[in-house]
Amino acid sequence: MTEILDAPIAAAAEAVRAIAGPTERCKVSQEAESRMTEVMRAIRQELALDLKTQGLTWREVGELMGGVSPQRAKQISLGE
Repeated sequence: MTEILDAPIAAAAEAVRAIAGPTERCKVSQEAESRMTEVMRAIRQELALDLKTQGLTWREVGELMGGVSPQRAKQISLGE
């Protein structure tokens, strides 16, 4: 299922590798990592809220989100 991510991740990596200067390449790689983390956190927050809205308990949401505790699942839904 994660094969769908292979091409866009490879494209992003190639874009960073194509930057000639190592200093700039370092800065861009750090920014790319930071921005991707932000986007994935937002998606996880949306997912937690969607699952809870469907009537799942926080325990069930946590299990679906990789086995996190019910408390952590709720924190994720709050963007924490």
